Amino acid sequence: MNVRFWGTRGSIATPGPATLKYGGNTSCVEVRAKGHILVFDAGTGIHNLGIQLQKEFPSTPITVHIFVSHTHWDHIQGFPFFLPAYGAQNKIIIYGPPGRDKSLRQIMRMQMESDYFPVAIGDMNPNIEIVEVEAPIRIDDVLITSFYLNHPAMSLAYRVSDGSRSVVYATDNEPYQYTLPAQQRATRPTGFPEYLDDKLIEFLHETDLYIGEAQYTLDEYKAKLGWGHSPVESVVEFAVKAKVKRLALFHHDPYHSDEFVDEMVKHAQDLLTAQKSTIECFGAKEGMEVVL
Repeated sequence: MNVRFWGTRGSIATPGPATLKYGGNTSCVEVRAKGHILVFDAGTGIHNLGIQLQKEFPSTPITVHIFVSHTHWDHIQGFPFFLPAYGAQNKIIIYGPPGRDKSLRQIMRMQMESDYFPVAIGDMNPNIEIVEVEAPIRIDDVLITSFYLNHPAMSLAYRVSDGSRSVVYATDNEPYQYTLPAQQRATRPTGFPEYLDDKLIEFLHETDLYIGEAQYTLDEYKAKLGWGHSPVESVVEFAVKAKVKRLALFHHDPYHSDEFVDEMVKHAQDLLTAQKSTIECFGAKEGMEVVL
């Protein structure tokens, strides 16, 4: 199973000299498993992935499975620029959660209405399917399961397993232990917020690679409670409890320079060392490839 990062930034694309190391494109991760092409999120990073796929398969028909975590702009805005979706010989399947009051199909079509984009999604390729995730998805020997995260939009984490290796893509999540108001805590059983977080930890259990959103420092997070993102301390805590093997810090804040992300990665590594953890921790970089 090969994992390649095409976009690692959160919220908005931030190209420039301050983001050369970790990249400025928004969320997009490619997973090759058992010969299948799986893509997680269609942020601006999917544009360069599309160019690479065109070079790799100039005339061979391909099937690309795109798993959208949620439909905030930084996770779908690159799809209209994904070149394989214009090739009639290719098949593109988009999976994801519904919106709160619109279907996934409606949302994907709306972002390509003529007021926003010159090509309608229906004019791209007749072989584009849009599927709302309701149950585990099996693609031959590859199993993809999902888990709802704590975010202002309906947002899914995905776990990919090929029978011997697994990777979890879990971006845009806020720990419940920080977000439930005091009055809700008083009316819930003891440990209720921790129980909700424990369900995610179960989903992560012993995965080979956990791609976890760690957008903020703890000090930054205190000023952004309820925004649907995590401090790096929580991501490390979940990784340790879940006994994952590798941790990729992902969805870097658009205001964070490469040097700032370096400091966050070093802090995460220090936290793991202090707990005598053997987890390999690194910052996800655009263009980086991880072989499992």
